[in-house]
Amino acid sequence: MKMDEEGFRKYLKRRGKKPQVVDRNVESVKFFISFLQKERNKDLADATKEDLDSYVLMIEQKKQSAKGALYTLMNYFHFLEDMTMLTYASALRNERTKRTRKIFPIKEFLKVNQEHVKKLATIGIKNVVQMLENGKTTKQREELSKQLDIPEESILELVKLSDITRMGYVRKKLSRLYYEAGLDSPAKVAAFEPKELHEFFTKFVEETGWDGMIPNPGDLVNNIKNARKLSKVVEE
Repeated sequence: MKMDEEGFRKYLKRRGKKPQVVDRNVESVKFFISFLQKERNKDLADATKEDLDSYVLMIEQKKQSAKGALYTLMNYFHFLEDMTMLTYASALRNERTKRTRKIFPIKEFLKVNQEHVKKLATIGIKNVVQMLENGKTTKQREELSKQLDIPEESILELVKLSDITRMGYVRKKLSRLYYEAGLDSPAKVAAFEPKELHEFFTKFVEETGWDGMIPNPGDLVNNIKNARKLSKVVEE
């Protein structure tokens, strides 16, 4: 089975891909086909999850990222409506994205006490994952407060800001907006609909003079969607 290059190009164009992006996708799929033929003695129609594993391993052994190659293959498997290979390629890419994604450091939150942040850093609490893991319970915050001479309220603030980032698309400034608007947990955000939340933020900014942009509706949709999937982790 040969690659349906013409059909794939049309598919990508319908999805709004620019000519250079279309060319890059086509060449990437051709490279995968070449790998299958030379290294696995197979055609594209016979490709399996194991073949995809070997292809990714080959790329990464050259000290290169496989995320771009996996993305173009996801496009092609979607075009073929091969949901098995599409799902597997997506899982491989997501796994690699998680490895390289920078975990947000708590020192970058707006308006937090940097002296308290430095004290937390001395015991290895530097990012949002570590902050949540070590400060999610009342007992943990009490112990941190005594150990580092930091007010429990300050620790709870950092924990709640860290909790807010779990919704995704929420980092330095937006986390502070959610917090100061009183939406200091994913559960509180989950109670809103996107239009309602946008109106809520609009009113908050007008009344407080908040210095910053209101999240666009698209981001609010994702924030709410993600918030509804999250379980409660912070004990108050």
